[in-house]
Amino acid sequence: MDIYKTFLLFPIFKTNNFCQNIIFNQKNFGLRSNETRSLVEALDSVINFEKIINITIPKASSFFSSIVIDEIKNNFDLDKIDLIIIDCLLSPVQHRNLEKTFNKKVIDRTQLIIEIFGLRASTNEGKLQVELANLSFQKTRLVRSWTHLERQRGGLSKVGGPGESQLELDKRMINSKIKQIKKQLIKVKKTRFIQRKKRTDNQLPIFSLVGYTNTGKSTIFNRLTSSNVLVKDMVFATLDTKMSLIDFPNTNKVILTDTVGFISALPIELISSFNSSLEELFSADFLLLVHDLSNPNIENQANVVINTLIEIGFSKEDLNKKIINIFNKSDLNSNIPELNTYNKNKFIKTSAMKASGLNSLKKYIEDEIKGDMFTLDFFIPISSPNICSWLFKNSYVLSETNKNINFDGRKLRVNISSYQLNIFKSNYPNVNINRV
Repeated sequence: MDIYKTFLLFPIFKTNNFCQNIIFNQKNFGLRSNETRSLVEALDSVINFEKIINITIPKASSFFSSIVIDEIKNNFDLDKIDLIIIDCLLSPVQHRNLEKTFNKKVIDRTQLIIEIFGLRASTNEGKLQVELANLSFQKTRLVRSWTHLERQRGGLSKVGGPGESQLELDKRMINSKIKQIKKQLIKVKKTRFIQRKKRTDNQLPIFSLVGYTNTGKSTIFNRLTSSNVLVKDMVFATLDTKMSLIDFPNTNKVILTDTVGFISALPIELISSFNSSLEELFSADFLLLVHDLSNPNIENQANVVINTLIEIGFSKEDLNKKIINIFNKSDLNSNIPELNTYNKNKFIKTSAMKASGLNSLKKYIEDEIKGDMFTLDFFIPISSPNICSWLFKNSYVLSETNKNINFDGRKLRVNISSYQLNIFKSNYPNVNINRV
């Protein structure tokens, strides 16, 4: 793969009136610049030059002032780079004019993240979602392209007429492609719905790992499920949702899912395009919110995750009910800070790399699904063997007695959690149950 030589420009907004996001001000520069360098590294690129540019009022036509543009052209050898990355959001006109001014390929933060997603997507669904995000983004960027878009294409009808500009043709082709991808994603969505229904029918509790990118979610997933999801000290190392089972003795199994990490100023195109993947979070009984204790920006990262969850449709009541906080990388920093997050008192401290705290995490998960354990006798009619199968699958059967003089069926004495007992009662309301 080609290695891009890049010029990284960091605009810093001096006033909140024009600041696109809280991360783009002076206060957050150190943390933001490290994150952006990680993004560039994830694009398989090297940074040849960097420049910080203070922005008071961004110019509508070119974002930077003519003085800044001249300074860049005079003080940096642009022939030594392939790509200019501007760490903020550009308008289509600004994008076009900057490419013409520098005579170089220019991408902004949104396109940088979309490009990384394109490299990381491995499943058919992931590739479709990234392509949809890219097309949705490019649709607004056609104005920036070179002069071939100004040319007219001859009319096809015998009547004649001015014909169709290349710009109009490109837009029409992109719209057509977007419709095709959306149709394909609708099919994927239906498949996901069927898969979710099967999981719901199996009555297995679902725990979903969520968090900022590179907080250690995939390492935790691998440790708990003995899986081999790609783990790398890199933003967006994995994109596609992964699922696996965790077994617990004397209780039932749970499903653990690992989702894409969030990031500051996550492009709206990606949030929309990855909607079918993010929908998996809504079927989760609990959200394991992973925090990186080693990151000094931990509070802002937590806020980004919470705000993104609310943006995709979670209510504050949902989050208050479902979130369990996991403070990871405790080998690098053992102090838990005060965070403005949900369920501050529901937390586990772990070091996934050192395999520390993971048994406590499993115990915490088990306690959540067990709640209060009950020992009960279930009297199952002989005509309903499927009920016995359900109990063997979702509880711990202590003993089994065949029909006797008082009851024509089977009696099962089981240990069952309040969680599973409520599910059983909703599915089989007519079964007699006695407390032992």
